[in-house]
Amino acid sequence: MTTRLTKQGLKERTQEYWKEKPGFEVYINELLGRELQAISQPNGSTRVRGAGKPVHTLALTVGESFEPLLQVICVLRPRRVVLILNQFYSGTPGYDHGRELQDLIEKLPHVPDPPQDVRPEVQDVELIELKNDSPTQVFRALLDTMRKPEAQPPDGHVNVVDITGAKKSMVVGAFLYAAHSGLPITYVDFDEYDKDWGKPYGYTCRIGEIANPYEAFRLRDWEQVRRLYESYNFRSARALLGQAGNSGTSGSGILGAMSQTIDNASSGETLYDPRDINKVQRLATLFEMYEAWENGDYTQARAIADGLNPPLPDDAIPWSIVELGDVWSSAAHISNARSAADHLLNAHLDLKHGKSQPSDSLFAQPLKLLAYVRDELAKIKRLIDKNEDYRSAYLRAAGLHEFLLKARLALCWLHNALEAKPKGGSTWQSVATAFGNTERDAFASLMDESSEWKFRRALQNQEEMNVKGGNVRRSSTAPSLQSYYDNLSLDLAGAVYTDASGNKTPLFVKLRGEAIHTHLYIPRNVAEAALELVQAAVKEFETNWLEHFHPGICAQAKGKRVEASSWSRLCEICELDFLPPRLRE
Repeated sequence: MTTRLTKQGLKERTQEYWKEKPGFEVYINELLGRELQAISQPNGSTRVRGAGKPVHTLALTVGESFEPLLQVICVLRPRRVVLILNQFYSGTPGYDHGRELQDLIEKLPHVPDPPQDVRPEVQDVELIELKNDSPTQVFRALLDTMRKPEAQPPDGHVNVVDITGAKKSMVVGAFLYAAHSGLPITYVDFDEYDKDWGKPYGYTCRIGEIANPYEAFRLRDWEQVRRLYESYNFRSARALLGQAGNSGTSGSGILGAMSQTIDNASSGETLYDPRDINKVQRLATLFEMYEAWENGDYTQARAIADGLNPPLPDDAIPWSIVELGDVWSSAAHISNARSAADHLLNAHLDLKHGKSQPSDSLFAQPLKLLAYVRDELAKIKRLIDKNEDYRSAYLRAAGLHEFLLKARLALCWLHNALEAKPKGGSTWQSVATAFGNTERDAFASLMDESSEWKFRRALQNQEEMNVKGGNVRRSSTAPSLQSYYDNLSLDLAGAVYTDASGNKTPLFVKLRGEAIHTHLYIPRNVAEAALELVQAAVKEFETNWLEHFHPGICAQAKGKRVEASSWSRLCEICELDFLPPRLRE
Protein backbone atom coordinates (compact mmCIF):
# COMPACT_ATOMS: atom_id res chain seq x y z
CA MET A 1 0.00 0.00 0.00
CA THR A 2 1.31 3.47 -0.85
CA THR A 3 2.45 5.36 2.27
CA ARG A 4 3.48 8.57 0.55
CA LEU A 5 2.05 10.59 -2.32
CA THR A 6 4.45 11.41 -5.15
CA LYS A 7 2.56 14.11 -7.06
CA GLN A 8 3.44 17.74 -6.38
CA GLY A 9 0.35 19.67 -7.49
CA LEU A 10 -2.45 19.62 -4.96
CA LYS A 11 -5.05 18.59 -7.51
CA GLU A 12 -2.93 15.77 -8.86
CA ARG A 13 -1.97 14.78 -5.32
CA THR A 14 -5.65 14.51 -4.43
CA GLN A 15 -6.39 12.34 -7.46
CA GLU A 16 -3.48 10.11 -6.57
CA TYR A 17 -4.91 9.70 -3.06
CA TRP A 18 -8.26 8.68 -4.50
CA LYS A 19 -6.68 6.23 -6.89
CA GLU A 20 -4.27 4.54 -4.50
CA LYS A 21 -6.59 4.56 -1.47
CA PRO A 22 -3.67 4.57 0.95
CA GLY A 23 -5.75 5.20 4.08
CA PHE A 24 -6.63 8.11 6.30
CA GLU A 25 -3.20 8.36 7.95
CA VAL A 26 -1.69 9.21 4.58
CA TYR A 27 -4.43 11.81 4.19
CA ILE A 28 -3.59 13.63 7.42
CA ASN A 29 0.16 13.41 6.79
CA GLU A 30 0.22 14.18 3.08
CA LEU A 31 -2.89 16.20 2.17
CA LEU A 32 -4.71 17.74 5.14
CA GLY A 33 -2.05 20.31 6.02
CA ARG A 34 -1.72 21.54 2.44
CA GLU A 35 -5.53 21.72 2.04
CA LEU A 36 -5.70 23.87 5.16
CA GLN A 37 -2.95 26.09 3.77
CA ALA A 38 -4.94 26.53 0.54
CA ILE A 39 -8.18 27.50 2.22
CA SER A 40 -6.36 29.85 4.60
CA GLN A 41 -4.75 31.94 1.84
CA PRO A 42 -5.78 35.65 1.70
CA ASN A 43 -7.73 35.11 -1.51
CA GLY A 44 -9.66 32.30 0.16
CA SER A 45 -10.09 33.82 3.58
CA THR A 46 -13.88 33.79 3.41
CA ARG A 47 -13.82 30.02 2.89
CA VAL A 48 -13.29 29.45 6.61
CA ARG A 49 -15.57 30.92 9.21
CA GLY A 50 -15.37 29.86 12.80
CA ALA A 51 -18.13 29.99 15.38
CA GLY A 52 -17.24 33.50 16.55
CA LYS A 53 -16.07 32.18 19.93
CA PRO A 54 -13.69 29.43 21.05
CA VAL A 55 -15.39 26.04 20.74
CA HIS A 56 -15.67 23.85 23.81
CA THR A 57 -17.61 20.79 22.59
CA LEU A 58 -18.00 19.98 18.90
CA ALA A 59 -20.61 17.32 18.06
CA LEU A 60 -20.11 15.56 14.72
CA THR A 61 -22.50 13.26 12.87
CA VAL A 62 -20.18 10.64 11.39
CA GLY A 63 -20.52 9.12 7.91
CA GLU A 64 -18.22 6.96 5.83
CA SER A 65 -15.77 9.77 4.96
CA PHE A 66 -13.50 11.22 7.61
CA GLU A 67 -11.76 13.89 5.56
CA PRO A 68 -14.27 16.77 5.93
CA LEU A 69 -14.73 15.99 9.64
CA LEU A 70 -10.98 16.27 10.20
CA GLN A 71 -11.00 19.58 8.34
CA VAL A 72 -13.73 21.05 10.51
CA ILE A 73 -12.00 19.90 13.71
CA CYS A 74 -8.85 21.71 12.57
CA VAL A 75 -10.74 24.90 11.74
CA LEU A 76 -12.90 25.03 14.91
CA ARG A 77 -10.21 23.65 17.28
CA PRO A 78 -12.59 22.33 19.96
CA ARG A 79 -11.50 21.16 23.39
CA ARG A 80 -13.86 18.20 23.18
CA VAL A 81 -15.34 16.20 20.32
CA VAL A 82 -18.52 14.08 20.44
CA LEU A 83 -18.90 11.53 17.63
CA ILE A 84 -22.49 10.49 16.84
CA LEU A 85 -22.21 7.06 15.24
CA ASN A 86 -24.50 4.70 13.36
CA GLN A 87 -24.57 1.01 14.32
CA PHE A 88 -22.65 -0.14 11.23
CA TYR A 89 -20.52 1.33 8.45
CA SER A 90 -20.11 -1.08 5.48
CA GLY A 91 -20.17 -3.99 7.92
CA THR A 92 -17.89 -2.34 10.49
CA PRO A 93 -19.49 -1.81 13.91
CA GLY A 94 -20.16 1.84 14.63
CA TYR A 95 -17.99 1.96 17.72
CA ASP A 96 -14.98 0.52 15.83
CA HIS A 97 -15.55 3.08 13.06
CA GLY A 98 -15.56 5.80 15.68
CA ARG A 99 -12.38 4.50 17.33
CA GLU A 100 -10.59 4.77 13.98
CA LEU A 101 -11.66 8.39 13.67
CA GLN A 102 -10.70 9.04 17.30
CA ASP A 103 -7.17 7.75 16.63
CA LEU A 104 -6.85 10.18 13.72
CA ILE A 105 -8.15 13.08 15.85
CA GLU A 106 -5.50 12.36 18.46
CA LYS A 107 -2.81 12.64 15.76
CA LEU A 108 -4.01 16.01 14.44
CA PRO A 109 -1.67 18.10 16.67
CA HIS A 110 1.25 16.52 14.81
CA VAL A 111 -0.05 17.00 11.25
CA PRO A 112 2.66 18.61 9.09
CA ASP A 113 2.18 21.85 7.18
CA PRO A 114 -1.09 23.34 8.56
CA PRO A 115 -1.16 27.03 9.61
CA GLN A 116 -0.71 27.40 13.36
CA ASP A 117 -4.20 28.83 13.84
CA VAL A 118 -5.81 25.61 12.58
CA ARG A 119 -3.79 23.13 14.64
CA PRO A 120 -6.22 21.55 17.13
CA GLU A 121 -5.53 20.27 20.64
CA VAL A 122 -8.51 18.03 21.35
CA GLN A 123 -8.45 16.92 24.99
CA ASP A 124 -11.37 14.49 25.02
CA VAL A 125 -13.32 12.43 22.47
CA GLU A 126 -16.68 10.87 23.34
CA LEU A 127 -18.19 8.12 21.17
CA ILE A 128 -21.98 7.61 21.05
CA GLU A 129 -23.33 4.66 19.07
CA LEU A 130 -27.04 5.01 18.31
CA LYS A 131 -29.61 2.23 18.69
CA ASN A 132 -30.93 3.34 15.32
CA ASP A 133 -30.26 6.26 13.02
CA SER A 134 -33.61 8.03 13.42
CA PRO A 135 -33.76 11.81 13.92
CA THR A 136 -35.28 11.22 17.37
CA GLN A 137 -32.38 9.04 18.51
CA VAL A 138 -29.84 11.64 17.35
CA PHE A 139 -31.79 14.45 19.03
CA ARG A 140 -32.00 12.56 22.33
CA ALA A 141 -28.37 11.48 22.21
CA LEU A 142 -27.23 15.08 21.79
CA LEU A 143 -29.66 16.30 24.42
CA ASP A 144 -28.26 13.81 26.93
CA THR A 145 -24.57 14.31 26.21
CA MET A 146 -24.76 18.10 26.15
CA ARG A 147 -26.26 18.01 29.66
CA LYS A 148 -23.13 16.46 31.12
CA PRO A 149 -20.95 18.69 33.31
CA GLU A 150 -17.93 18.18 31.06
CA ALA A 151 -19.95 19.44 28.06
CA GLN A 152 -20.78 22.79 29.64
CA PRO A 153 -18.81 25.56 27.91
CA PRO A 154 -16.89 27.94 30.15
CA ASP A 155 -17.50 31.67 29.88
CA GLY A 156 -16.62 33.00 26.47
CA HIS A 157 -16.85 29.56 24.80
CA VAL A 158 -19.60 27.90 22.79
CA ASN A 159 -20.70 24.40 21.81
CA VAL A 160 -21.21 23.62 18.11
CA VAL A 161 -23.03 20.95 16.11
CA ASP A 162 -21.58 20.00 12.71
CA ILE A 163 -23.87 18.24 10.21
CA THR A 164 -21.38 17.47 7.43
CA GLY A 165 -21.29 13.69 7.73
CA ALA A 166 -23.73 10.80 8.14
CA LYS A 167 -27.08 9.86 6.67
CA LYS A 168 -29.80 12.42 6.15
CA SER A 169 -31.87 11.03 9.01
CA MET A 170 -28.98 11.61 11.42
CA VAL A 171 -28.33 15.07 10.02
CA VAL A 172 -31.99 16.01 10.55
CA GLY A 173 -31.85 15.03 14.22
CA ALA A 174 -28.62 16.96 14.78
CA PHE A 175 -30.03 20.01 13.01
CA LEU A 176 -33.19 19.90 15.12
CA TYR A 177 -31.19 19.66 18.33
CA ALA A 178 -28.98 22.61 17.41
CA ALA A 179 -31.98 24.70 16.40
CA HIS A 180 -33.77 23.74 19.62
CA SER A 181 -30.76 24.61 21.77
CA GLY A 182 -29.68 27.71 19.91
CA LEU A 183 -26.25 26.28 19.12
CA PRO A 184 -24.21 27.24 16.06
CA ILE A 185 -24.56 24.77 13.17
CA THR A 186 -21.58 24.20 10.87
CA TYR A 187 -21.20 22.41 7.57
CA VAL A 188 -18.35 21.63 5.16
CA ASP A 189 -19.06 22.27 1.50
CA PHE A 190 -16.88 22.27 -1.59
CA ASP A 191 -16.56 24.45 -4.69
CA GLU A 192 -15.12 21.82 -7.02
CA TYR A 193 -16.07 18.19 -7.56
CA ASP A 194 -14.35 15.72 -9.87
CA LYS A 195 -17.04 14.31 -12.13
CA ASP A 196 -15.04 11.17 -12.90
CA TRP A 197 -14.31 10.29 -9.30
CA GLY A 198 -17.52 11.77 -7.94
CA LYS A 199 -15.54 13.33 -5.09
CA PRO A 200 -14.83 16.89 -3.93
CA TYR A 201 -11.39 18.45 -3.87
CA GLY A 202 -10.62 19.10 -0.22
CA TYR A 203 -8.61 22.21 -0.92
CA THR A 204 -11.77 23.87 -2.31
CA CYS A 205 -13.75 23.34 0.88
CA ARG A 206 -15.79 26.03 2.55
CA ILE A 207 -16.37 25.72 6.28
CA GLY A 208 -18.83 27.98 8.01
CA GLU A 209 -21.89 28.39 10.12
CA ILE A 210 -25.36 27.64 8.81
CA ALA A 211 -28.08 29.92 10.04
CA ASN A 212 -30.17 28.46 12.83
CA PRO A 213 -33.72 28.62 11.43
CA TYR A 214 -35.04 30.17 14.62
CA GLU A 215 -32.32 32.81 14.41
CA ALA A 216 -32.31 33.31 10.63
CA PHE A 217 -36.06 33.42 10.29
CA ARG A 218 -36.70 34.72 13.83
CA LEU A 219 -39.64 32.35 14.15
CA ARG A 220 -39.91 32.79 17.90
CA ASP A 221 -39.72 36.54 17.43
CA TRP A 222 -42.49 36.43 14.84
CA GLU A 223 -44.66 34.50 17.28
CA GLN A 224 -43.96 37.17 19.89
CA VAL A 225 -44.69 39.97 17.39
CA ARG A 226 -48.09 38.44 16.74
CA ARG A 227 -48.84 38.14 20.47
CA LEU A 228 -47.76 41.72 21.13
CA TYR A 229 -49.79 43.01 18.21
CA GLU A 230 -52.90 41.19 19.32
CA SER A 231 -52.48 42.65 22.82
CA TYR A 232 -52.11 46.13 21.27
CA ASN A 233 -48.51 46.50 22.44
CA PHE A 234 -47.53 48.05 19.14
CA ARG A 235 -44.33 49.69 20.38
CA SER A 236 -42.82 46.43 21.60
CA ALA A 237 -43.93 44.65 18.44
CA ARG A 238 -42.22 47.32 16.35
CA ALA A 239 -39.07 47.04 18.49
CA LEU A 240 -38.88 43.31 17.74
CA LEU A 241 -38.97 44.05 14.02
CA GLY A 242 -35.84 46.17 14.50
CA GLN A 243 -33.88 47.77 11.69
CA ALA A 244 -32.54 46.34 8.44
CA GLY A 245 -28.79 46.17 8.07
CA ASN A 246 -26.78 47.82 5.32
CA SER A 247 -23.22 47.89 4.11
CA GLY A 248 -22.10 49.57 7.32
CA THR A 249 -24.26 47.90 9.98
CA SER A 250 -25.65 44.48 10.77
CA GLY A 251 -29.09 45.81 11.68
CA SER A 252 -31.19 44.53 14.56
CA GLY A 253 -34.17 42.33 15.30
CA ILE A 254 -36.13 40.53 12.61
CA LEU A 255 -35.19 43.01 9.90
CA GLY A 256 -31.52 42.67 10.82
CA ALA A 257 -31.79 38.88 10.44
CA MET A 258 -33.64 39.19 7.13
CA SER A 259 -30.97 41.47 5.68
CA GLN A 260 -28.01 39.34 6.78
CA THR A 261 -25.86 37.28 4.43
CA ILE A 262 -25.45 33.67 5.58
CA ASP A 263 -23.16 32.18 2.99
CA ASN A 264 -19.79 32.91 1.45
CA ALA A 265 -21.12 34.01 -1.93
CA SER A 266 -19.31 36.99 -3.36
CA SER A 267 -22.62 38.51 -4.42
CA GLY A 268 -23.38 39.36 -0.80
CA GLU A 269 -27.09 38.67 -1.32
CA THR A 270 -29.30 39.05 1.70
CA LEU A 271 -31.13 36.05 3.14
CA TYR A 272 -34.48 37.52 2.09
CA ASP A 273 -35.34 39.23 -1.15
CA PRO A 274 -35.32 43.04 -0.71
CA ARG A 275 -39.01 43.06 -1.61
CA ASP A 276 -39.78 40.92 1.44
CA ILE A 277 -37.66 43.19 3.62
CA ASN A 278 -39.68 46.14 2.32
CA LYS A 279 -42.88 44.34 3.31
CA VAL A 280 -41.69 44.04 6.91
CA GLN A 281 -40.63 47.68 6.91
CA ARG A 282 -44.16 48.55 5.79
CA LEU A 283 -45.47 46.43 8.66
CA ALA A 284 -43.26 48.39 11.06
CA THR A 285 -44.78 51.61 9.74
CA LEU A 286 -48.27 50.23 10.33
CA PHE A 287 -47.28 49.40 13.91
CA GLU A 288 -46.11 53.01 14.27
CA MET A 289 -49.48 54.24 12.98
CA TYR A 290 -51.38 51.98 15.37
CA GLU A 291 -49.17 53.04 18.28
CA ALA A 292 -49.89 56.72 17.63
CA TRP A 293 -53.61 55.92 17.33
CA GLU A 294 -53.75 53.89 20.54
CA ASN A 295 -51.97 56.74 22.34
CA GLY A 296 -54.59 59.20 21.07
CA ASP A 297 -52.36 61.03 18.59
CA TYR A 298 -54.79 60.85 15.70
CA THR A 299 -52.95 63.53 13.72
CA GLN A 300 -49.65 61.66 13.77
CA ALA A 301 -51.43 58.39 12.95
CA ARG A 302 -53.14 60.05 9.98
CA ALA A 303 -49.86 61.49 8.73
CA ILE A 304 -48.25 58.05 8.85
CA ALA A 305 -51.21 56.44 7.08
CA ASP A 306 -51.25 59.12 4.37
CA GLY A 307 -47.52 58.63 3.78
CA LEU A 308 -47.80 54.94 2.96
CA ASN A 309 -47.49 53.89 -0.66
CA PRO A 310 -49.37 51.95 -1.85
CA PRO A 311 -52.19 53.37 0.25
CA LEU A 312 -53.71 51.24 2.98
CA PRO A 313 -57.11 49.66 2.38
CA ASP A 314 -59.92 51.25 4.36
CA ASP A 315 -60.29 48.32 6.73
CA ALA A 316 -56.71 48.77 7.97
CA ILE A 317 -57.32 52.28 9.32
CA PRO A 318 -59.46 52.85 12.42
CA TRP A 319 -62.28 55.29 11.81
CA SER A 320 -61.06 57.77 14.42
CA ILE A 321 -57.80 58.26 12.50
CA VAL A 322 -59.73 59.23 9.39
CA GLU A 323 -62.17 61.52 11.20
CA LEU A 324 -59.89 63.15 13.78
CA GLY A 325 -56.52 63.15 12.06
CA ASP A 326 -57.03 66.60 10.55
CA VAL A 327 -58.19 68.37 13.75
CA TRP A 328 -56.51 66.71 16.71
CA SER A 329 -53.72 68.26 18.73
CA SER A 330 -50.31 66.65 18.23
CA ALA A 331 -46.79 67.41 19.34
CA ALA A 332 -45.06 64.56 17.54
CA HIS A 333 -42.95 67.05 15.62
CA ILE A 334 -41.79 69.00 18.70
CA SER A 335 -38.78 67.62 20.59
CA ASN A 336 -38.67 70.18 23.41
CA ALA A 337 -40.99 69.01 26.20
CA ARG A 338 -42.00 72.51 27.34
CA SER A 339 -42.77 73.63 23.81
CA ALA A 340 -44.66 70.41 23.17
CA ALA A 341 -46.75 70.92 26.33
CA ASP A 342 -47.61 74.50 25.38
CA HIS A 343 -48.57 73.52 21.85
CA LEU A 344 -50.67 70.56 22.99
CA LEU A 345 -52.65 72.59 25.51
CA ASN A 346 -53.36 75.47 23.17
CA ALA A 347 -54.43 73.21 20.31
CA HIS A 348 -56.57 71.12 22.67
CA LEU A 349 -58.36 74.17 24.10
CA ASP A 350 -59.02 75.49 20.61
CA LEU A 351 -60.78 72.21 19.77
CA LYS A 352 -62.60 72.08 23.09
CA HIS A 353 -63.75 75.73 23.21
CA GLY A 354 -63.78 76.54 19.52
CA LYS A 355 -60.91 78.56 18.13
CA SER A 356 -62.96 81.73 17.64
CA GLN A 357 -66.52 80.62 18.43
CA PRO A 358 -68.31 77.53 19.81
CA SER A 359 -69.20 76.33 16.31
CA ASP A 360 -65.47 75.71 15.73
CA SER A 361 -65.33 73.17 18.55
CA LEU A 362 -65.32 69.38 18.40
CA PHE A 363 -68.91 69.38 19.69
CA ALA A 364 -70.10 71.09 16.52
CA GLN A 365 -68.75 68.25 14.35
CA PRO A 366 -71.03 65.29 15.04
CA LEU A 367 -69.20 62.59 13.09
CA LYS A 368 -65.89 63.52 14.67
CA LEU A 369 -67.52 63.66 18.08
CA LEU A 370 -69.04 60.23 17.61
CA ALA A 371 -65.77 58.81 16.27
CA TYR A 372 -63.97 59.97 19.40
CA VAL A 373 -66.60 58.63 21.79
CA ARG A 374 -66.71 55.17 20.20
CA ASP A 375 -62.93 54.99 19.92
CA GLU A 376 -62.50 55.91 23.56
CA LEU A 377 -65.08 53.35 24.66
CA ALA A 378 -63.27 50.61 22.72
CA LYS A 379 -59.95 51.60 24.31
CA ILE A 380 -61.44 51.34 27.81
CA LYS A 381 -62.59 47.81 27.04
CA ARG A 382 -59.12 46.89 25.73
CA LEU A 383 -57.49 48.22 28.89
CA ILE A 384 -59.50 45.64 30.80
CA ASP A 385 -59.47 42.70 28.40
CA LYS A 386 -56.01 42.96 26.85
CA ASN A 387 -53.88 45.08 29.17
CA GLU A 388 -55.48 44.14 32.49
CA ASP A 389 -54.84 47.72 33.57
CA TYR A 390 -57.95 48.17 35.68
CA ARG A 391 -57.07 51.46 37.33
CA SER A 392 -56.39 53.13 33.99
CA ALA A 393 -59.59 51.66 32.58
CA TYR A 394 -61.62 53.02 35.49
CA LEU A 395 -60.14 56.52 35.23
CA ARG A 396 -60.65 56.57 31.49
CA ALA A 397 -64.26 55.44 31.90
CA ALA A 398 -64.86 58.20 34.43
CA GLY A 399 -63.26 60.72 32.08
CA LEU A 400 -65.44 59.65 29.16
CA HIS A 401 -68.52 59.75 31.36
CA GLU A 402 -67.81 63.38 32.30
CA PHE A 403 -66.98 64.23 28.68
CA LEU A 404 -70.41 62.95 27.62
CA LEU A 405 -72.14 65.18 30.17
CA LYS A 406 -70.30 68.19 28.74
CA ALA A 407 -71.08 67.08 25.20
CA ARG A 408 -74.80 67.00 25.96
CA LEU A 409 -74.72 70.60 27.22
CA ALA A 410 -72.51 71.65 24.30
CA LEU A 411 -75.02 70.21 21.82
CA CYS A 412 -77.78 72.14 23.57
CA TRP A 413 -75.71 75.33 23.36
CA LEU A 414 -74.98 74.88 19.67
CA HIS A 415 -78.62 74.12 18.79
CA ASN A 416 -80.38 76.87 20.76
CA ALA A 417 -81.56 74.38 23.38
CA LEU A 418 -79.99 76.38 26.23
CA GLU A 419 -81.37 79.58 27.68
CA ALA A 420 -79.05 82.24 29.01
CA LYS A 421 -79.41 85.14 31.42
CA PRO A 422 -76.59 87.67 31.33
CA LYS A 423 -75.07 88.78 34.60
CA GLY A 424 -77.32 91.40 36.18
CA GLY A 425 -80.11 90.57 33.72
CA SER A 426 -83.61 89.40 34.57
CA THR A 427 -84.84 87.68 31.41
CA TRP A 428 -83.87 84.41 29.75
CA GLN A 429 -82.83 84.59 26.12
CA SER A 430 -80.69 82.77 23.55
CA VAL A 431 -77.01 82.35 24.37
CA ALA A 432 -76.03 84.35 21.29
CA THR A 433 -78.20 87.28 22.37
CA ALA A 434 -77.26 87.07 26.03
CA PHE A 435 -73.48 86.97 25.55
CA GLY A 436 -72.91 88.60 22.16
CA ASN A 437 -69.21 88.94 21.42
CA THR A 438 -68.32 87.11 24.63
CA GLU A 439 -70.22 83.93 23.72
CA ARG A 440 -67.00 81.98 23.13
CA ASP A 441 -65.72 82.87 26.61
CA ALA A 442 -69.02 81.86 28.19
CA PHE A 443 -69.02 78.55 26.29
CA ALA A 444 -65.39 77.92 27.28
CA SER A 445 -66.17 78.41 30.95
CA LEU A 446 -68.99 75.85 30.72
CA MET A 447 -66.71 73.32 29.03
CA ASP A 448 -64.09 73.91 31.74
CA GLU A 449 -66.53 73.06 34.51
CA SER A 450 -65.64 69.76 36.22
CA SER A 451 -68.57 69.13 38.57
CA GLU A 452 -70.31 65.95 37.47
CA TRP A 453 -73.10 66.70 39.96
CA LYS A 454 -73.79 70.14 38.43
CA PHE A 455 -73.90 68.72 34.91
CA ARG A 456 -76.40 66.02 35.82
CA ARG A 457 -78.69 68.41 37.72
CA ALA A 458 -78.69 70.83 34.76
CA LEU A 459 -79.42 68.08 32.26
CA GLN A 460 -82.14 66.43 34.32
CA ASN A 461 -83.87 69.24 36.20
CA GLN A 462 -83.20 72.39 34.23
CA GLU A 463 -81.14 73.76 37.10
CA GLU A 464 -79.00 76.77 36.32
CA MET A 465 -75.24 76.66 35.81
CA ASN A 466 -72.99 79.62 36.26
CA VAL A 467 -70.81 80.59 33.28
CA LYS A 468 -68.65 83.57 32.56
CA GLY A 469 -70.92 86.55 32.11
CA GLY A 470 -74.13 84.99 33.41
CA ASN A 471 -76.13 81.78 33.87
CA VAL A 472 -77.47 79.10 31.52
CA ARG A 473 -80.12 76.40 31.80
CA ARG A 474 -81.56 73.69 29.58
CA SER A 475 -84.58 74.89 27.65
CA SER A 476 -87.89 73.07 27.56
CA THR A 477 -87.26 72.04 23.94
CA ALA A 478 -84.08 70.13 24.82
CA PRO A 479 -83.96 66.44 25.70
CA SER A 480 -83.63 65.53 29.35
CA LEU A 481 -81.05 63.15 30.78
CA GLN A 482 -82.47 59.63 31.18
CA SER A 483 -81.58 57.46 34.16
CA TYR A 484 -79.37 55.10 32.19
CA TYR A 485 -77.58 54.12 35.38
CA ASP A 486 -80.58 52.66 37.21
CA ASN A 487 -79.88 49.29 38.85
CA LEU A 488 -76.29 49.13 37.65
CA SER A 489 -73.53 48.21 40.10
CA LEU A 490 -72.35 51.81 40.11
CA ASP A 491 -75.85 53.37 40.06
CA LEU A 492 -75.24 57.12 40.25
CA ALA A 493 -78.34 57.57 42.40
CA GLY A 494 -78.30 54.42 44.49
CA ALA A 495 -74.61 53.68 45.05
CA VAL A 496 -73.43 56.70 47.03
CA TYR A 497 -70.80 57.64 49.56
CA THR A 498 -71.84 59.73 52.55
CA ASP A 499 -69.14 61.71 54.35
CA ALA A 500 -69.07 62.78 58.00
CA SER A 501 -71.08 65.92 57.21
CA GLY A 502 -73.81 63.98 55.50
CA ASN A 503 -72.80 65.05 51.99
CA LYS A 504 -73.52 62.40 49.40
CA THR A 505 -71.36 61.64 46.36
CA PRO A 506 -71.93 58.90 43.78
CA LEU A 507 -69.59 56.05 44.59
CA PHE A 508 -68.43 56.12 40.95
CA VAL A 509 -67.33 59.73 41.29
CA LYS A 510 -65.77 59.30 44.73
CA LEU A 511 -63.68 56.35 43.59
CA ARG A 512 -62.42 58.36 40.63
CA GLY A 513 -61.23 61.17 42.88
CA GLU A 514 -59.49 58.78 45.25
CA ALA A 515 -57.82 56.88 42.41
CA ILE A 516 -56.51 60.13 40.94
CA HIS A 517 -55.35 61.79 44.12
CA THR A 518 -54.35 58.90 46.38
CA HIS A 519 -53.12 55.33 46.36
CA LEU A 520 -56.44 53.60 45.62
CA TYR A 521 -56.19 50.48 43.50
CA ILE A 522 -59.05 49.27 41.28
CA PRO A 523 -59.87 45.55 40.87
CA ARG A 524 -61.19 44.07 37.64
CA ASN A 525 -64.83 43.78 38.71
CA VAL A 526 -64.99 47.48 39.66
CA ALA A 527 -63.36 48.45 36.34
CA GLU A 528 -65.91 46.31 34.52
CA ALA A 529 -68.72 48.00 36.46
CA ALA A 530 -67.37 51.39 35.34
CA LEU A 531 -67.28 50.14 31.74
CA GLU A 532 -70.88 48.94 32.08
CA LEU A 533 -71.91 52.37 33.33
CA VAL A 534 -70.16 54.31 30.57
CA GLN A 535 -71.49 51.92 27.89
CA ALA A 536 -75.01 52.78 29.09
CA ALA A 537 -74.08 56.48 29.08
CA VAL A 538 -72.82 56.28 25.49
CA LYS A 539 -75.99 54.56 24.37
CA GLU A 540 -78.15 57.22 26.04
CA PHE A 541 -75.98 60.00 24.57
CA GLU A 542 -76.19 58.66 21.03
CA THR A 543 -79.93 57.88 20.96
CA ASN A 544 -81.32 60.67 23.14
CA TRP A 545 -78.99 63.56 22.30
CA LEU A 546 -76.84 63.09 19.21
CA GLU A 547 -79.67 61.62 17.15
CA HIS A 548 -82.03 64.31 18.44
CA PHE A 549 -79.84 67.12 17.14
CA HIS A 550 -78.34 65.23 14.15
CA PRO A 551 -80.91 62.69 12.90
CA GLY A 552 -79.32 59.74 11.08
CA ILE A 553 -75.82 60.40 12.37
CA CYS A 554 -75.46 56.98 14.02
CA ALA A 555 -76.41 55.24 10.78
CA GLN A 556 -73.46 56.96 9.11
CA ALA A 557 -71.18 55.39 11.69
CA LYS A 558 -72.48 51.86 11.19
CA GLY A 559 -69.68 49.36 10.66
CA LYS A 560 -66.90 51.86 11.26
CA ARG A 561 -63.74 50.27 12.62
CA VAL A 562 -62.70 50.94 16.22
CA GLU A 563 -60.15 48.12 16.37
CA ALA A 564 -56.87 47.34 14.67
CA SER A 565 -57.02 44.83 11.82
CA SER A 566 -56.76 41.17 12.74
CA TRP A 567 -53.27 39.70 12.51
CA SER A 568 -54.27 37.48 9.59
CA ARG A 569 -55.67 40.48 7.72
CA LEU A 570 -52.55 42.49 8.46
CA CYS A 571 -50.43 39.70 6.97
CA GLU A 572 -52.56 39.93 3.82
CA ILE A 573 -52.26 43.71 3.67
CA CYS A 574 -48.47 43.61 4.02
CA GLU A 575 -48.19 40.47 1.84
CA LEU A 576 -46.19 38.54 4.44
CA ASP A 577 -46.48 35.40 2.34
CA PHE A 578 -42.94 34.33 3.24
CA LEU A 579 -44.09 33.51 6.78
CA PRO A 580 -45.14 29.93 7.53
CA PRO A 581 -48.95 29.63 7.33
CA ARG A 582 -49.31 29.04 11.07
CA LEU A 583 -47.67 32.41 11.75
CA ARG A 584 -50.12 34.18 9.45
CA GLU A 585 -53.26 32.80 11.08
